[in-house]
Amino acid sequence: MPMVTVKNNPEQGLAKAKVFSWPIDVWLSFIFKDVYMAEQSVAQAGLGQFRFVFGFIALALCAGLGIGIAKIVTSLYAVQLQATEFEMGLVAAVQSLGILFLGLPIGILVQRYGPKKMFVIGSFLAALVYLTVPFYPTVWYLILCTFLVGLCMPMRFVSLNTVYMQHLKSIGAAKAGWFRGTHMMGFFLVGPLLAVSLVNGSGFSGAYWWIAGLFLLPALFAPLAFALGGSAQVQPQLHEVFSLSVIARQLTLLKHDQTLRRTSLIELVSNAVMAYYGFFIIVIAIKDFGFSETIAASLVTLQGAVFVAALFSTGVLLARWGIKRFYQVGFALIAIASVALGTPKVPALLWGGSVVLGLGLAMLHIVNFTMFANVGERLGMAKVSGLSAMAGPAGGLLGSIVGGWLGHYWGLQSMFLISAVLFAGLIGFAQQLTQIFTASASEIEIYSEIEGQ
Repeated sequence: MPMVTVKNNPEQGLAKAKVFSWPIDVWLSFIFKDVYMAEQSVAQAGLGQFRFVFGFIALALCAGLGIGIAKIVTSLYAVQLQATEFEMGLVAAVQSLGILFLGLPIGILVQRYGPKKMFVIGSFLAALVYLTVPFYPTVWYLILCTFLVGLCMPMRFVSLNTVYMQHLKSIGAAKAGWFRGTHMMGFFLVGPLLAVSLVNGSGFSGAYWWIAGLFLLPALFAPLAFALGGSAQVQPQLHEVFSLSVIARQLTLLKHDQTLRRTSLIELVSNAVMAYYGFFIIVIAIKDFGFSETIAASLVTLQGAVFVAALFSTGVLLARWGIKRFYQVGFALIAIASVALGTPKVPALLWGGSVVLGLGLAMLHIVNFTMFANVGERLGMAKVSGLSAMAGPAGGLLGSIVGGWLGHYWGLQSMFLISAVLFAGLIGFAQQLTQIFTASASEIEIYSEIEGQ
């Protein structure tokens, strides 16, 4: 049998010797190279998310601050102009009408030109209108200016909503309420406190100059805040046509998409309850319970503070509980709060009901915002944001106007008992919601995984 001679290659032996002579740190870096790169990528992504959230929250706080100050200053200015009750009601309503009318069209414009451009335009136009308010000190000119500002608001709100929805999957469902919470903090808690100081220190003319400045300030650093989103930025779609037929097709989305339709209805009724509470609880507390004006107003402040705190703290429960349970708890809390608020001659229930109502409404906002973001992944963020911006003001008008009209005949406090029946019925309806949202379950799982659940 012939012998097979195996020739050794000196170069191969030398290469093997070099490999086996590598230091331990080189071996470790070679083995764990992919792990290091993955960790570095995760760290960079986490830093990018933190920068976006921090910049966006600062932008939302500044935007809400300007709106909150403007709301109180406008009310005080209407009183100085000796507006009648009817005129005061118009001042309160026309801004919501402007938002309601332009919510859908602005959604299309945001999709066509991008949220950054629309936000800057809306801020600039609103600031310009506020600068002109003191020039003609009449009630009807104030009403006109308030309506014009209402037409500008969707450019800001829909743009912010669209950007935050776009990033919700990356930052996590637990932060779904942070945008609204920060905005409400400036609008509801900080703004009213500063408004009185501005009027006392600068007069109404100076106060409106400050308001204009607060509307321009977010426009200056909005491009920077939006740019922090990186690759997840909403890109303009210049091919998107703007026409009445396109606007009408947006409404047909409600007809064809069950998730969008039912989420919008829940958003509408929850905003109706919030608007009814904010407008009529003071009247109920003063007339039926004998509260002073200051104490009665404290009920609204308490409910608002709980609402804002819950927006920041309860979002993490959505990833743990799931949609069905989160909805059911939110519905149950509002039903319990409505029973407490609708019970006559027990002042303690007004305070307890206000706390529970703020908690329940915040939970519904968080899950609704998450569901709107899910639908936006399929249908377009700007379009869905425009529809969601329409549902809120529509609910506000429903709660204020229809609720007040029915309360005139049945009693203002009794309307809370109707709300209790409605939301108690929605607890069972949550089972159907779960079935409808099955198609979006993978997206919810992604949100949950991001939160580490």
